[in-house]
Order: sequence, then C-alpha cells, then structure tokens
Amino acid sequence: MLDSVQEKFKLKEIFYNPEFILFFRVSIGMVILLHFISYWQDFDLLYGKNSIIPIELNRAFEGTKYVTTTDILLFLEKYFTYNSSLLIFKGTFVALCICIILGFYSRVSALLLLFLQISVVKSGIQFSYGADYFESMSLFYIIFFPSDIKFSQLNTKKRDFTIFKRTIQWHLCISYFFSGFDKILGFNWWNGESIWKASHLPNFTRYIELNSITDNPIVYIILGWITLIIEILYPVFININRTRKVWLFLTIGMHVGIIVLFNLYFFASIMIIWNLTAYYFNYYDDEKV
Repeated sequence: MLDSVQEKFKLKEIFYNPEFILFFRVSIGMVILLHFISYWQDFDLLYGKNSIIPIELNRAFEGTKYVTTTDILLFLEKYFTYNSSLLIFKGTFVALCICIILGFYSRVSALLLLFLQISVVKSGIQFSYGADYFESMSLFYIIFFPSDIKFSQLNTKKRDFTIFKRTIQWHLCISYFFSGFDKILGFNWWNGESIWKASHLPNFTRYIELNSITDNPIVYIILGWITLIIEILYPVFININRTRKVWLFLTIGMHVGIIVLFNLYFFASIMIIWNLTAYYFNYYDDEKV
C-alpha cells in the first residue's frame, strides 16, 4: 500500500522539448528588428552626434563606463565618413537580427547584437524604457539557451531543457511579483491615477477610439485593481495546473490592453513572447505535459 501511495504522489519528471527555444529566438529577433526599423530614419537624431539631446548631457547623466553608439561611430569615422559609419552600424544591427531569426550562428550573433543594443540604450538613456531592457535580457537568454542547435539533426530525447525552461519561468514570476508589489506600495494604482495619466499624455495618439468608455473614472480604478491582482498573484496561479491557462490568458490580455491603451507595441509583444515561451510551449501546444 505504501508503494502505491508513493507512486500516486510521485512527482513526474518533465523533459521539455526545444520548440520553446526556437519560438523565443525567432520571435525576439523579429521584435528587435521591427523596433530598430521603427526609428531607422531618426537614428541620428536620437543616438548620433546630431542627437536632439547633446552627447555631453548623455555622458553627464550616464557616465563613461559604457561603450555608447557615439564611441562606436567615432571609431568608424577613422576609416569612413560619418554617414557611411551610420549606415555600417545600422546595417550590422539589422544583419545580426536576421542571423538570429534564421539561426545562423545565433548565439554569436546575439552576443554581438547585445553589445550594439546596449550601446544604443546607453546613448539615449532618456529615450529608453521597459522594451529596451527586456530586449537586452532576451538577447542574453538567446546566448544562454542552446538556441543555435539544428533541430532537424538533434536527438532531443538525449538532452534535458528543463533548466532553460525553469530559468525564464522564475524570471517572469519574480518580475511580475515585484512589479505588482511596487505598485501596491503606492496609491496611484489603487485609485486608477497611474493608468489615467499614462493614457492622457500630451500628444498621445490612440488608434482605437475609446472615449465613451474611458471617460468613466471607474474604468481606471477597475483596470488598476485588475493589474495589481494579475501581477502580484502571477507566481501562484501561473504554476498551478488548473489555473495556469486562465492566468496566462489574463496576463496576455493585460499586455494586449497595453498595446490598445498605451501603444507600447514592442514592450507588450516581448512580454507576450516571454509568457508563451515559459507557459504555453510544452503545456498547451501539444498537450504532452
């Protein structure tokens, strides 16, 4: 009887197949590429020597401990004109994104792209936000994960991908919990003020007209509470089999709402990719786990 009880409650050992790594690599590469293309024309005005924020001010704000885009462009200008240097930098950035998407030396490409991406972020720290930092972390995970494996030639039964799956799951749980915890400490999320302010920024353009709904202050209070509940309880309900699918749906829905209300396409897209990578693949894509 003891053996039957032990067998009944024995934890099932899970071996994850690598599709989630392939999805993560390709999706992140595409988002970073699209994000970069979105400011291609304005790159020099944001991060070059003609930046609307003087280079000296960026240096004073961030210090000199990082290699910035300006440093790279100054090096290239020893051999090329400034416009050619800009084109080389931007072309290299795009080429590395494509290499990651296609799986061509993806870990090496991610390492080089991470260097360029951080240089861009540190060159315009005033323009940076959550998407930029999650792009950096995503590139790190592409380096950390065995993302350059050839799936058609790999016998996945001989390899355990659990540590890679768990790492991104832990990262998400910690991020959401402390994001929610930080919001709870103040009152701006309890009364909906934070969402109201974010959706009424100057020169804000919303592509979906919601005036009839968002004129009611109760909407902002409800959205604030929903956000708090989803984030603070994420580590609990996303890891319970019976509630995982519901919480995954709520979390993705929250990020879709961020796209609709705040136009934060790239940040929301990255967070959706992370959630699908961590809690959709190997759970609901083939119902094997």
